[in-house]
Amino acid sequence: MIRVLQFLRVVDACAGFLSKSLHLESCIGILNLADSHVLTSLKTGAQDYIVSKFSQVVQQRDFLELPADSLESVLQRDDLDANCEECVFEAVTRWVRARQDERCPLLARLLSHVRLPLLEPAYFVEKVEADELIRSCTEVFPLMQEVRRYHLTGRGVVSERTKPRVQHFMSEVFLIIGGCAKDEHFVSTVTCLDPLRRSRLDVARLPITEMEDQSQNRKWVEFACVTFCNEVYISGGKDTQHEVWKYNGALDKWIQVEALKTGRWRHKMAAHDGKVYALGGFDGVQRLASVEAYDPFHNCWTQVTPLAVGVSSFAAASFDRWIYVIGGGPNGKLATDQVQRWEPGRDFWEMRAPIPVETKCTNAVAFNGCIYVVGGAMHAMYCYSPLSDSWSLITRLGERASCAIAACNNKLFITGGRDNKNQVISTVMCWDVDQAVLTEECILPMGVSHHGSVTLMKSYTHIHKITAASET
Repeated sequence: MIRVLQFLRVVDACAGFLSKSLHLESCIGILNLADSHVLTSLKTGAQDYIVSKFSQVVQQRDFLELPADSLESVLQRDDLDANCEECVFEAVTRWVRARQDERCPLLARLLSHVRLPLLEPAYFVEKVEADELIRSCTEVFPLMQEVRRYHLTGRGVVSERTKPRVQHFMSEVFLIIGGCAKDEHFVSTVTCLDPLRRSRLDVARLPITEMEDQSQNRKWVEFACVTFCNEVYISGGKDTQHEVWKYNGALDKWIQVEALKTGRWRHKMAAHDGKVYALGGFDGVQRLASVEAYDPFHNCWTQVTPLAVGVSSFAAASFDRWIYVIGGGPNGKLATDQVQRWEPGRDFWEMRAPIPVETKCTNAVAFNGCIYVVGGAMHAMYCYSPLSDSWSLITRLGERASCAIAACNNKLFITGGRDNKNQVISTVMCWDVDQAVLTEECILPMGVSHHGSVTLMKSYTHIHKITAASET
């Protein structure tokens, strides 16, 4: 027993020495040694070193000897040392070509961890789609389709591959837009949160909210918003019924575009196949079935196929070929469980499986092949599978009427809302889809409800550190 303990001490000492000897020329060899002798801590240390020096390690001849499972672990890391995803793609294909017959079956698995949608469109067409190695691997085709949809739909696809790494110039953030705070005070600010870097960015306030004559300021509440081509569109609202603006993150400015034909509030927007849609809502007299389509190229709105049932305060999301309208209020008192689906270009909406709870004052987001719905009187998050036309309960949330939801950095963020005492909520909840865990992410400067929340790619500047729940 003593000899065994002495041997283990020697092993630990050797592992400690090797961990301090990691450099560009030795890190792959040390990792392989740790792997073959099951030295877990040394292997982890070597992988961390490779992650931190990836852009230099890939230039070493030994990189081609990196074990497949270690390469896969490295590619999954958000903190990978890579200024652009093109470098990561080229490293993977070079590794595969080193032993092509043996490694080609691993190509699709490895590329599933490369942020392919973030490649420059011209590079994707010229270097990726035209690559014979890629063309010969049918398992890669779904990844190629995801990239095409990402670019064709204005970055409307959200998956683990659309999340920028820490080293990238862009950061995936989510915005909390306008709404209503305590004592019915209207919020004119936009809060921009970067969960990966745990920072808050300053962005432009909502349009026409800083006039010298306060009576001319707009009150942005019960409007609708959506992201399209990495710009945020907002439309309608009780005080802004016909207005439509878009926010450009690069300019940090709001730009007014063509007004809605039908003024509305308590409606929703969706982006699909190069157009932005304004759906349903309320005009002060009746619930609307009206649907308008915005063509950004011609800057004009057109009336299209109306909803089967006019509703307000519903949830909406686009998925694949369809736009979904979920629940809502057909009048001022009732809520419905109906789910309406439309394929743009067709002349009718069809009914799908009803949501388990009749509900209104909800919001939805499409993420990883499902549509997630929160808010209203559900006290929970529900998930709809468009492919199986079925619903499932995801997690209990408590009372959060008129909250918002956004998908960002491969997680879902539920913001604000009102509790059962009609008090505004200031917490941001985070649902980790992979781990199926709900946590309190941070606390907003003030509670808010009836707001919007969308995801955006934005050049990042660290302005404020987010206050985590554990720090308060």
